[in-house]
Amino acid sequence: MTDRLTRRRILQAGTVTGGIALAGCLSGDSEDDSETDADGNGDGAEETEETEAESESEDENEETDDEADETYEIWSLDQGTNVGYIYEPGEEEDSFEEVDSIDFAEYQGEVPHMIDFTADYEYAVVACTAGARTIVVRTEDREVVGNLETGPSSHFAGVSPDEEYIHVDVIGEGAIKRIDADFEAEEFEIVDEIVITEDETVTEHGGDFEGRDPICHQYTQEGYSYHTLGPSYHDGGLVIVDHDDFSVEKILHGDDDDVPTNCGTMPHPTESKFYTTAGLPAEDPADGVGEYFVFDTEEHEVVERESTGGVDAHGFWYTPDGEELWVLNRQTDDGLILDPETDEVIEEIDDYGPAPDIMWSSPDGEYMFVTLRGPDQQSGSPHAAQGETPGFNALSVESREIVATVEPDPIDDYTEEEIEDGDTLTPDFHGIGVRPIGDYDTEIPTSPPF
Repeated sequence: MTDRLTRRRILQAGTVTGGIALAGCLSGDSEDDSETDADGNGDGAEETEETEAESESEDENEETDDEADETYEIWSLDQGTNVGYIYEPGEEEDSFEEVDSIDFAEYQGEVPHMIDFTADYEYAVVACTAGARTIVVRTEDREVVGNLETGPSSHFAGVSPDEEYIHVDVIGEGAIKRIDADFEAEEFEIVDEIVITEDETVTEHGGDFEGRDPICHQYTQEGYSYHTLGPSYHDGGLVIVDHDDFSVEKILHGDDDDVPTNCGTMPHPTESKFYTTAGLPAEDPADGVGEYFVFDTEEHEVVERESTGGVDAHGFWYTPDGEELWVLNRQTDDGLILDPETDEVIEEIDDYGPAPDIMWSSPDGEYMFVTLRGPDQQSGSPHAAQGETPGFNALSVESREIVATVEPDPIDDYTEEEIEDGDTLTPDFHGIGVRPIGDYDTEIPTSPPF
């Protein structure tokens, strides 16, 4: 296994610049023009037709070039071996090719867990649970430009809508950390924190929040962030933070307010609505839980609570047309598709693959990419669903079927002894993100915050 890890390195990608040749026309005076006409070009009508045809041809070529420039990268995080893999669509249909990789262990980034991007996708932010840190990567050349010790079990780091801050949900300290982020200067500094059990709004609530730790968050239309609590369903709840002054606006206890939300978070792209999931695996699936909640983000109240039709609900993602919101269940490998306008179930997903976790759609709307856990999980208790083929699946958005399975570091290359040995690092995928390259025409932004 040591040989596998030493082979992993950051591949420095060169910047590819497409050159555009501009043809300049030097025009002569009117006398030269009339001589040209006299030489056989008549009144210039044929020249005009040729010019128009050439112009139309150039426009077609420009459109073709624009389409050729449109592609995307799939950033998948193998938290088991601490490697981030970067893939692009292959030449064959439903194929994907590895173009780069990052060894996060070189930066003490053990167990890279989840990923977020800036709105222009020029920077990626990765929370590393065992590394107790948050790492910022410049995406074009894969250079690590920020490395901050944010605390044990730093679970999710999300860029704020104004891109002035990165907020980190730190399970091991029961805290939400605020990082002042100057992406232009590539300077980052931890400047504040909210410790759940010590906050005045929390203590005024009167509930017991010991052991209820921040898990994930996203941002609402009104300037708040919704942070789920956990990690267990029985430790669930919700903390609502005012983004401007970084203070707790409201907190909902999983028991008292009947909001045991403990997993995924997803804002509505245009309306004052917010979605969360709550999941609990169980040896007998009949004893497990899979639920999703819909919140009114003006009143901070639950307006809908429904079953996901399976066990251990977790990941969310929209199709780029904004017409579908997909949700998955980790233990039962299935899920639902919601209509974000009505919140009704419009279809069921029978199979995401064994032990699915996080989703992200392709910007062209063709695929939904879903990470798959490994047989030896590096994180996630009590949600450590045991997988078979660690990597990610590509599901066709049109057919709802799995069309490709990508396994960057095949589990078949490991022996049973290596998999069962706690000291041997084996693949276990969790976080995933998709970075568009080119200007895609989408109805909603390709990732939150919206």
